[in-house]
Formats: sequence, structure tokens, C-alpha cells
Amino acid sequence: MLSVIFAFFVSIVGAILLVPRLAVVARRWNVVDRPDRQRKLHNAAIPMVGGVAVLLTMILAIPLSVYGGAECQFLFGQMMENLLARMPFDLDSHQLTVRSSDYFELTGLLIGSIILVGVGVLDDRFQLRGRQKLFGQAVAVTTLIIFGYHFSEITVAGFKIEFGIFSVLFVYAWVLAAINSVNLLDGADGIAGTIGVVMSLALSVMAIIQEQWSTALIAASMAGALAGFLRFNFPPAKVYLGDAGSMLIGFVLSALAIRCTFKQNSAIAFFAPVALLAIPFLDSAAAVIRRRLMGRSIFEVDRGHLHHSLMKRGYSPRVSLLWVTLLCTTTAAGAVLSLLNQQPVYALASILIVVVVMIASKVFGVAEYQLISRRASTIAKSFFKMPSTNGLNYQQASVHVQGSRDWQDVWKMLCAFADTKRLNEITLDLNAPWMHESFHATLRRSDANRGDNQQWYSQIPLVSDGRVFGRVEVYGPNETGYSHQQLLVDLMDVTALIEKTMLSGDEDLISESGDLGFEMVKVGPGGDELTDEFSLPSKPR
Repeated sequence: MLSVIFAFFVSIVGAILLVPRLAVVARRWNVVDRPDRQRKLHNAAIPMVGGVAVLLTMILAIPLSVYGGAECQFLFGQMMENLLARMPFDLDSHQLTVRSSDYFELTGLLIGSIILVGVGVLDDRFQLRGRQKLFGQAVAVTTLIIFGYHFSEITVAGFKIEFGIFSVLFVYAWVLAAINSVNLLDGADGIAGTIGVVMSLALSVMAIIQEQWSTALIAASMAGALAGFLRFNFPPAKVYLGDAGSMLIGFVLSALAIRCTFKQNSAIAFFAPVALLAIPFLDSAAAVIRRRLMGRSIFEVDRGHLHHSLMKRGYSPRVSLLWVTLLCTTTAAGAVLSLLNQQPVYALASILIVVVVMIASKVFGVAEYQLISRRASTIAKSFFKMPSTNGLNYQQASVHVQGSRDWQDVWKMLCAFADTKRLNEITLDLNAPWMHESFHATLRRSDANRGDNQQWYSQIPLVSDGRVFGRVEVYGPNETGYSHQQLLVDLMDVTALIEKTMLSGDEDLISESGDLGFEMVKVGPGGDELTDEFSLPSKPR
């Protein structure tokens, strides 16, 4: 037990000493995060050394804690003895931390961590493609599996689930999900590092409860290394974790969760680690849903994550960080209590509490709910809507994901254009992270089908001041009174007006749409709450 505590404090000191020196090396090798005027809005290049700093600190601190912990007991003295006496379980402060049987699995964890940090550093330096990063992650997970990180069965809600060969697939899914969820959450100063500290400490306590001292030692060492790193990463950050650091957190914690919990044959083995990583998982799931329903790539960056939603409500970066920490601490406490009391209900209750708090306070999940409900409504209406004989039947929906700027006049102008040109579908997707603005809207004919080969498709980007801030997508029928070339020329006149409005901030410029050959139409009240079905009158042809 003493070695675990010692590892935590040694790692704090080690990270504080290593980070400034590694930052100098990172600047020399150009491993820095440069501002790009779009989503990276800091003023100067910032070194990305977190992954290397945390890994090196752990590699140095763990052996020192194992073999030097006993000699350092006098530094803690009676204080540690009193602390151990207050624990709700009996511990031996002189117990050897690492058993000989652990070395095989820990070697695999070390090799996998080195591989993953290497991939992360290459990505931080050269901006690897998504498939290249995924391949490197898969190699790291394969290393874990080769070194024994798998299991054959698990019991959930009284039912025994035997994985057999599929346990390998589960390990791939679990570890890759943890790696990428923490990586996606690393979008603001101190977020990933603070969450990593909370989860690592909770996992260390869970390992102590199970008397898995080597797991507790590694988790405590990571918590200490991240705590020391936060000395430089707390808002405003002087260094960043980088992909190497954020991926390392998810990798190590998911691997240790397999050793600590998944190998148990009980429901707790499933629910406790899920609760531990609940915040990154929920945030990533919401991001995937949001981006897919808005027609974006799941890898496209936006500002709809949990910490962005908190800052949207007016909280400062530090207050937002505190909120995320409290939410993560709630789920981590649920995981620990489940293991301590052998009751999975604590883990489930902690996840439920967090979800309810986030939804009730409208800091998270609101845009995703609107997108899902409106997509479901559109699909349902498409089964029952009959074609109109006096006009084109359109269904439209819009959602303001982030920001305070009113985009409804822009959207009405595009709706008018779609009606005049008799388009099958038009979509406006705005994503301007530097302005904290995101808006998505779609107008679709109820009798149109995207898969119909009797229509064509085109996409026009929206660019302002050298930055892409969105796109307009159109689907048009092959049979129309307009040539598609002329239609696209007219649409570019409209998008040019939108770009001009974006650059100037003068929304009155939309009144110029009267010179573009169509009339503005009223698509309904309600702003970003609008989700109506309506018939736009056909214009004289």
C-alpha cells in the first residue's frame, strides 16, 4: 500500500520536472499545436508533450516505488499508519507490490503504451490520417491481447455470457472505444488530464479493494503523472497532452480495467468499468450521433462536446472544468462503490444521475435529442403523407447546435430558392468553431428519395475570410425547367450573399435576396425549435 502512495507522489514530482524539459525538445522538433484561425484559437504554438511526459514519468516512478518504497517509509511515518488504520479494509503496508506472475502482462502493457505514444507523437507532428491512427491503435491492442488481456465469460443480470473467441473482438472494441473517447474529449485546457486523474485514482482504489497491487501501482502512478502535468496544462495551458497523451490515458485505463474487473465472473465486472469511463463514452456517443445526423464525418471537429456546451452557457473554462470533474467523480464513485459493496446498482445509479443532471440542466444532449426526434418524425411522416395536387410538399427541420446568432433569415432564403427551382432537397450545415456557432437545417420534398437515380446532387462550400464555415447541399430532379448548370450558378449567387453576411455580420444583407430572382417565404415561427411540415406554393413557370 505504501508503494502505491509513494508512486503517486513520485510521479507528481517527476512530471513537474520532466514537462518543461520535454517542452523545449518538442519546440525543437516542431511537435507543437499551431493556431489555425478555425478551431485552434490560442495565440502561439504550444508544445504537445503530455503523452511522452506521462509515459516516461510512469516508467521511472514505478520501479522506484516497487524497490525503493520500503526505504522511504520513514518519510511518511505515523501519518501513513494512521491513514491506513482508517481504511474500511485491512491492508498490509509492507506487502510486495508486484508479483512475479504480473510481469508478463505488465510487459505487454508497456510495449503497447510505447507503440501508442509513438503513433500519437507521429500524429502530433505530421497529422496522420484517421486510418493510419486506427491501425496503430489496433497494433497496440493486439499487443495487449498477445500478453493475456482477454477473458472467456462474464455474468450480466444473472445471465452468463460466454465469449469464446469473440472475447478478442470485445477487447478490441473496449480498448479502441476508450482510446478514442478520451481523445475526442480532449478539446479544452485541462479536461482530459483532470478526467484522467479522477479515473486513475478511482481505478487504483478499485484495484486495492481487489488486492491487485500492481494494477493499483500503475493507476496511481498515472494519476500522479497527470496531476503533475496539470501544473502546466491547467487553463490557460502552457503545454498540451496531444493525441499521444489523450490516447495513452484511454489505453492504460481500459487495459487496467480488464485486469481489475472484467476478469471477474460477475455483473460488476461489466458495469463498474463502464461507469468509470461513462463521461468520455457519453460524450463520444453524442458526438457520433450529432455528426452523422448532420451529414458530417464522425471525425469532423465541432464545438458540441460537453465542455463546449458548458462554456456556451456562460461558464468560464475553469468553472466548466470543475463541472466536468464533478460529473466524472460521480460516475467514478459509483464504480468504486459497486466493487466495494459487490452491487452493480451503484454504477448504474451514478450513470443515471449524471445523464439526468446533464439533460435537466440542458448543458448536454439537447441538440442530439432534437436531431433524433426530428429525423424520426420525418421518417414517420413520409409513410403517411400523400402528394399534393396544388404544390410541392416539403418537410423541414432546423436545429441550432451552438451559438446565439440568428440563422433563420438565411435559412428562409434557401427555402425560397429550393421552392423556386423545384429542388428535391436542400441542406444548410454551418460549423464555425472560432465563432462558437453551429447550425443545421434540411428542407426535403416528401415524395423525393435520395437513392433515386432520376436526380442529381451537388455541394457548395461556404468560405469566409479564408475559412470554411459550412456547406450547402442540393438534390435536384433531372426533369426541370432549369438547366442544372444555371441552377448552380444561381445557387452560388445565394451562397456568396451568405458568405458576405458571415464576414460582415450584417444580417440585413439577406434583404438583397430579392435581386436574385425569387421571393422570400415564411417557413414558420419558432427559430431553432421549428419542425413543421408545410406546402410551399408553386411559382409561375
